[in-house]
Amino acid sequence: MSLRAAAPVPSCVGRAGAIAWLAVAALLVGCGGEPAKAPAAPPPPRVQVLTVVPQAVPVVREYVGTVTAYRSVEIRARVEGILEERLFTEGRPVRKGQLLYRIDRAPFEVALRDAQAELARAEANVANAQAREARLAPLVREDAVSRQDYDDAVSTLRQGQAAVLSARAQVERAQLNLGYTEVRATEDGVIGMTQVPEGRLVGKGEPTLLATIERMQPIYVTFTLPDRDALELRKALDRGAIQAQRGPQTRFVLPDGSVYPQPGTIDFADRQINRETGSITLRAVLPNTAEPTLSPGLYVRVQLTVGQRPDALLVPQRAVMSMPNGHIVWVVTPEQKVERRDLVLGDFYREQWVVEKGLAAGDRVIVEGVQRVQPGITVQPEPYAAAAAAAAASAPASGAAPR
Repeated sequence: MSLRAAAPVPSCVGRAGAIAWLAVAALLVGCGGEPAKAPAAPPPPRVQVLTVVPQAVPVVREYVGTVTAYRSVEIRARVEGILEERLFTEGRPVRKGQLLYRIDRAPFEVALRDAQAELARAEANVANAQAREARLAPLVREDAVSRQDYDDAVSTLRQGQAAVLSARAQVERAQLNLGYTEVRATEDGVIGMTQVPEGRLVGKGEPTLLATIERMQPIYVTFTLPDRDALELRKALDRGAIQAQRGPQTRFVLPDGSVYPQPGTIDFADRQINRETGSITLRAVLPNTAEPTLSPGLYVRVQLTVGQRPDALLVPQRAVMSMPNGHIVWVVTPEQKVERRDLVLGDFYREQWVVEKGLAAGDRVIVEGVQRVQPGITVQPEPYAAAAAAAAASAPASGAAPR
């Protein structure tokens, strides 16, 4: 549309009026020109996605365990007497057969001499009885002596022989008691604090506990498995969701958070469930040669590997969003649309969740850019940078032979 020539501005109109008049004219010119263009639509938001791939994942359960000695041996006084001397350093290793204590020997030496004298007396009586029986034997055949006299001689000989056996037993007992006055270690290990000081009477009435030796190489870790966990694991093994491995392995986390370098193996599992606690007792054995060595009574966290999931689906923890009614992730469809998935999560493994339900192999889960998506919008997916870097780091270098 063309504009007519503008009418002359009346003289009565001042400068302000002229400016307003020109503004109206410019507006009329704009209305008659080309229409204004609409702003361009923004590009789809970029997101980083991780393609879910089935992989084998170990099934690990964690429990609290207690370190116990492989063998604990009590050292006791086996004879009554005064404890004269202690010959070891408390809390230090001792060897089997090492002399630990001495008990007063004098009363037992006297008892041994008495037993030896009784044995000599019994042997003398036997010799006399044998000689008498030998003299009467030919006489009784000739009826020179009565049969009763000969039978009495034989009986006396046999009683004497029995007395010799008894006297020899007394000698052996006296020698044994004399040997018990030297208390020796019956096991290699670390000996604890002595329970009785020197100069005290020990062994009166019953064997007195003197000290305890604990063998700590190898060593045990005892822990309990809740019956619910045992049932769930058994069902998973039966249906093939978990593949059992030969000899379940255990790792141990110390109270300071460090992992003990030596693993262990389960060597005992109780067949009965504790009625009070509803748990099953298990025991792991491991070599106790690494530093720091484990000590009995120490509490550790036991990481028990019971098998592996052959085709587990993993998603990074940062991709999972917690909702009031569960957990969700966002996935990208083949049409590049965003779709919500509700999940049922399982174990946690290396900063990733094992997904029980809600995902399938090949799904592309949004890991980065979750805050920019809405259900149904179109996005521009890119490979998850952290996953790509991890894959590159694990791949063999150019020209290097793969392991």
